[in-house]
Amino acid sequence: MKYGMIPFFIPHVGCPHVCTFCNQSRITEVSGIGYLTPEYITSTIQDYVGESKSDKYWEVCFYGGSFSAINQDLQRQLLVPAYEALKEGRIDGIRCSTRPDAVSDRQLELLRSYGMKTIELGVQSMDDTVLSLAKRGHTSNDVKLAVKQLRKFGFAVGLQLLPGLLGDSWDTIIKTAIEISQLKPDFVRIYPVLVIENTELAEQYKAGIYEPLSLERALQYCAFLKTWFESHQIVVIRTGLQSTEELDAGHSLLAGPYEPAMGELVTNEQWRQSIEHCLDEHTKYFNNRIRAITISYPRNLTSKVRGLKKRNLTYFGKTYGNITFTWRENNDIDTVQCSIDGMVYVV
Repeated sequence: MKYGMIPFFIPHVGCPHVCTFCNQSRITEVSGIGYLTPEYITSTIQDYVGESKSDKYWEVCFYGGSFSAINQDLQRQLLVPAYEALKEGRIDGIRCSTRPDAVSDRQLELLRSYGMKTIELGVQSMDDTVLSLAKRGHTSNDVKLAVKQLRKFGFAVGLQLLPGLLGDSWDTIIKTAIEISQLKPDFVRIYPVLVIENTELAEQYKAGIYEPLSLERALQYCAFLKTWFESHQIVVIRTGLQSTEELDAGHSLLAGPYEPAMGELVTNEQWRQSIEHCLDEHTKYFNNRIRAITISYPRNLTSKVRGLKKRNLTYFGKTYGNITFTWRENNDIDTVQCSIDGMVYVV
């Protein structure tokens, strides 16, 4: 069944901290939640779903803030119209995003009583130094306890990561990957850090304290994380922020690896890393000089393997200039194969 999201943004409402990277009103293009009346929520659900429910799985999503940390009267005001739509069968689910330290029994009992099924936690990193530098106000242990708490109440669990924070490195990225996979979330989102105007991170960037990720390093981090999670049967449902007019125009974006096609580029990078790993493993066991490599793939993987604007062809051509590369569609196979001097590997 296709998925239909009905998003409502509640920027910074409920958050007890202001993280160094956060300026939610600029990211979501919303400056408050006064417009989120029960009537507005009901009419928005109607606008999305229409008169008769389609074959989509429709879900109301409260994003942008720490929903479970909001005043409970306000939570009820927001949840009631969504819950009514759920009971009437006009939607299929309700989810929210919140903080790891805002999932007490009392908070979760309220959400469950209004039909909430899925909760996403803003984890960002599992390295405590990185979390402290970002002024998150919670620790990696809080994340572990929060996931257990959500499981106890029967919620589906999503975890949101933010590679590229101050203090991040390959060591902290790998640590985060390992510890997140041990928690076995239902899904993960990966958002490389962007430097948004009117944030503490923007001041750190201007002062030379913080160096944002290059696009290439962001792709390397994201591709590694995505491949790692997928190898542990954890779904990655998004890499990179959703494109908005604000971000596309660059009015509030100071620096960082923003790319509307980030998801596609991350997939390209996954294939680049996999092919290069195959070359490295071959070289490790066979010391003879490689002369020719043929990369074969079915048509449905052509753009993914070759890369946007042939970026992977360009990379291997420049990096391995002494090797002849051939890139070939082959619809008799259903995966990618790498033939190195006649020895065939499945990538």
